[in-house]
Amino acid sequence: MFTVGIASWFLLKKRETRFALASIKVGAIFGLITSLLTLWTGDGSGYQVAQKQPMKLAAMEGLYEGGQGVSLVGIGILNPQKKSYDDGINPFLFKISFPNVLSLLADRSMDGFVPGITQLMEGGYETKDGTKALSAQEKIAKGQIAIKALADYRQAVKDKDEITASQHKKLLEENFSYFGYGYIQDPSDLIPHIGLTFYSFHIMVILGSFFILLFALTSFLSYKNKFVSQKWLQWVCLLSIPLAYIAGQAGWIVAEVGRQPWAIQDILPTAAAVSRLQTSSVQITFFVFLTIFTLLLIAEIGIMIKVIKQGPESGKDMSNELH
Repeated sequence: MFTVGIASWFLLKKRETRFALASIKVGAIFGLITSLLTLWTGDGSGYQVAQKQPMKLAAMEGLYEGGQGVSLVGIGILNPQKKSYDDGINPFLFKISFPNVLSLLADRSMDGFVPGITQLMEGGYETKDGTKALSAQEKIAKGQIAIKALADYRQAVKDKDEITASQHKKLLEENFSYFGYGYIQDPSDLIPHIGLTFYSFHIMVILGSFFILLFALTSFLSYKNKFVSQKWLQWVCLLSIPLAYIAGQAGWIVAEVGRQPWAIQDILPTAAAVSRLQTSSVQITFFVFLTIFTLLLIAEIGIMIKVIKQGPESGKDMSNELH
């Protein structure tokens, strides 16, 4: 996107036309291929999230009430009055959905079952292995049993009591899948921030779709030798440069906010993963890195802008000087 956008700037300035058109041809086809590959890998990632992190998927879609044949939200506005999964308030003020698509993506079936936040918190639905899903409270209880069993097992090993150690080990193994839930104090902590996850996910998807269309149109017009006359499209390419970075950051927000409260899914919550470092030590390190990388960013942007303004040939000379 950066390559196509900067090359479009040269066309708008009526400079380096031959160089710019060649750059656009390469950048646009590469952008189209990688955008389509991202769509493919994103579908695989979404399926894995549905299997391993169903609460994240529910947050990504603002899905409070799951079921069979669940729709995928294309565009939506969340209801700010919605404070809890069981308050009875409609989660959306407005939305446009695609029927059955979320079930297809999450379960590879148009009528596949996708649990929502309510089902995940209250349990009771039938899982794929035919068992009954546990509620959040039941998982927390099993997690507490696992934590105690681990402590008792360690003590028995320390006391060299093999029989008792074996009993506690068996109890730990039976409940280990819910180990991390034992650290959860409030069941509502199991729900990530819905608004931030939902909007970040949809910004990422919308921009990803936009890039596919933009690169496809740019590739077509550039190979038809018609791109140079499309001033409006050149402006769109130039102004779209920041959107690529926004899409990337939105994806990271989905990954990191959506997984909360887990550092390791179901095993280790972030609250229990906190290190014992002094707060001041972390703050000092953070602000040192923030300062250094901000200065480097300012310097890098300044150098790039200067090289771009000078053009490819003079920019090459300047690059050699910098090296």
